[in-house]
Amino acid sequence: MKTIPLYLEDSYVKEMDASVLEVFPEGEKRWRLILDKTVFYPMGGGQPTDQGTLVGDGWIGKVYQVLMKEGEIGHFVESDTVPAVGLSVHGVIDWDRRYKNMKVHTAGHVIDFALYQLGYSPKLLSPLKGDHGKKPYIVYVGIVDHDITKELQDKSSEVIADAIALETAFVPLADLEKDAIYLQPGLPTNKPLRKLTLVGVGSVADGGTQVKNTSEVGEVTITLVKQGEGNTTVEYKVL
Repeated sequence: MKTIPLYLEDSYVKEMDASVLEVFPEGEKRWRLILDKTVFYPMGGGQPTDQGTLVGDGWIGKVYQVLMKEGEIGHFVESDTVPAVGLSVHGVIDWDRRYKNMKVHTAGHVIDFALYQLGYSPKLLSPLKGDHGKKPYIVYVGIVDHDITKELQDKSSEVIADAIALETAFVPLADLEKDAIYLQPGLPTNKPLRKLTLVGVGSVADGGTQVKNTSEVGEVTITLVKQGEGNTTVEYKVL
């Protein structure tokens, strides 16, 4: 990958200076830029794209979408003029949008850890997929024979109220396996993985942006727990 993903090192960095490496047309007054480094999170892992601005010498672009495409981070921008390869730009993310997405994403992990502490995950409920956008949810393979909504709500609220630290580190797969509460299938074995740890509880592999403490998430409401076709879906919202 040509772009250094600064957001993986620190989710709270809001701006950066970078150079334009490549420019591709994407329509009228729209381009896809490859930069040498970025704080812009590309849509993925259920987390929405970052947005913001890029400003260079006599040029300004609105970043409306960031995507990982063919192993490269593409910054999709709207601008009256095409930026030149080699242009130095200053990028600033829409922090209100990013921080909201961080809290919603971390809330999903809070629910994961709560299910683990309650003894449901990963033996009875194995995480399958999730979305941490406007209508966040998590889908688990497996079902339980009773309604877990209240106990999941209570445990999730407890994890948040306990103000537990969340830490990240890049480690080999073998190290992640030592304290992971579960491992997603198909994780690469030839490079370090980013480990997200709820201190004192356990870890998971994760590539999204997260808050540093569960207390930052605020109030989480489990709006629905539904079961069907062998799966359990947990829907939630962050107030």
